[in-house]
Amino acid sequence: MKKILVGFAFVIGSVVAVQAQDVAEKNVPEAVKSALSQKYANATDLDWEKHGENYEADFDVNRIDHAVMIDPSGKILMSRHDLMEKDLPQNIQTAISQNYKGMRVDDIEQVEKDGNTYYQLELDQKGKDKKIVMSKDGKEVTDPAYWD
Repeated sequence: MKKILVGFAFVIGSVVAVQAQDVAEKNVPEAVKSALSQKYANATDLDWEKHGENYEADFDVNRIDHAVMIDPSGKILMSRHDLMEKDLPQNIQTAISQNYKGMRVDDIEQVEKDGNTYYQLELDQKGKDKKIVMSKDGKEVTDPAYWD
């Protein structure tokens, strides 16, 4: 039984490790680093992860958390940054107050993908988190998926 549990833990650990791996900056392709520096020249506190073939850069700009997913050729696939609740579009604020009564907005990020803007929110009610993504018109969407 102990061997089965150890084997199971190893498999789960391997799956998690495949999803995202820390990468040293020296191992990030120049095209990827160049794409980041061209778009975010003021990036600080930079960390890199590899997700499959793509690279995720986590960094700050003016003390605001950002992340960018970049393919190996240097194409920015999507980006996100923290947002204050007061900065949410009115459509999103209305949708939250109507559809998620009693839930507190815990975390907000603005996501850009394929020229579209989305808002991903973590809502909290008595310790239970709900993660959603909304289009700018206030509708909940499944594509893009919530990006942790």
